[in-house]
Amino acid sequence: MATVDISAGLLPPPACYPSEQDRLDAYAAALIGNLTTGAEWASQDAPPSNTGLYWLRTDSTTGRPIEVLKYSTADSNWTRLLSEVIYSGVSTGAPNIYAVSNNPTQPTANAAYQTGQIYTFIAHQANTGACTLNVDARGTRAITKDVATPLIANDILAGQTVSVMYDGTRFQLLSQKRDLTRQSLRQFLTYASSPVPILQDGTLIPFNHGLGVMPFMVRAVLIRDTGSPGTFDTFTDSLPSPAVQFLWYEGQEIDCMHFVADRASDLPAFKYLCDPAQINIQVVAFNSTLGGIVFPYMTPPLGPSSNATNYKVKVYATALNPAYTPP
Repeated sequence: MATVDISAGLLPPPACYPSEQDRLDAYAAALIGNLTTGAEWASQDAPPSNTGLYWLRTDSTTGRPIEVLKYSTADSNWTRLLSEVIYSGVSTGAPNIYAVSNNPTQPTANAAYQTGQIYTFIAHQANTGACTLNVDARGTRAITKDVATPLIANDILAGQTVSVMYDGTRFQLLSQKRDLTRQSLRQFLTYASSPVPILQDGTLIPFNHGLGVMPFMVRAVLIRDTGSPGTFDTFTDSLPSPAVQFLWYEGQEIDCMHFVADRASDLPAFKYLCDPAQINIQVVAFNSTLGGIVFPYMTPPLGPSSNATNYKVKVYATALNPAYTPP
C-alpha cells in the first residue's frame, strides 16, 4: 500500500511575518509530501512493465475499461479477478469439441480451472450431441445442462453466445435455449402399444397403458403387417375416372378415424373404452361378404390385400402428468 511522508521545508526568518497567521500560512506552504511507493494502478491496453500495479485493461480503440488484472508471481502472468466473466472470443475445434483462448491466458499455465469461474464465447459451429470445452489448453471438460445432462443436437447453435460456469467438475451451460418442447412434454404421460392382431368379431382388445390416470386423447391405428404393399384405387360410383392408385406399405400406420368407404355398410368401426389402467379397442362392422377390411374409397372386390390378417391394430394414448410442477 502506498505511504505518504510529510517533512517541513525551510522557513524565512521570523521577522518576515507581520502576524502569526502569516507564520502559519508560510509553515503550511513549506510542508513537503512524498508518495514513497509510486502509483498503484496502470490504465492501458497493454500489460504495464511495473508488475506491482493493478492493471485496468482498456480497449485499444475506444479507451474504455474492460477488466482488472493483478500480476501473480506464482503463475508469472497477469490474472483476472475471479468474480469477472471472461469473454473468450470465437471458439475453435472439431465437431462437439470446443476450444477457446484468452489473452492473457486464464487459467494460466500453472493454474487449474477455478470453481465458479464463468466464461463466455461465440460458438463457431452447432453441436450434434454431447460436447466438451477446453479453455486455454487446460484440459477438456464436459458441457452439460440441467446439472449433469449431456447436451443434445443444436443445444448450441453456430454464432450463438454461449455462457458456461465451471462447477468443479464440468462446465454447466448458463445460456441454454428455452426448450419449450422438452418442458411441455413433462406435463404429459404418453403410451404407445405394441401391434396386436385384429379381432373381427367385435371382442374388446385390451391395452394396459400404465399411465395411472385417464388418458384425454386416444388414437387407434392400423399397421400393414405383410411384406408386400397393398394396392388400392379410388374409382367408385361417386368418384371420376381414371382411378388413382394408392400403396399401403409394410409398417405404415393409418389413423382409424380417417377411414371412409363407398358404402356405409362397409365401414369398419373403431371404438374404445378407457380407464386409468386400461384401454379397450373394439373393431367391428367389417363387410362379412368380403371377409376383410374396407379402406378409403375402395370399390369391392378388394382381393387378398383386404384380408384382416394382413393388418394389426395399435394404440397411442396421452394423459396429463399429475406429478408435473412448472419450472
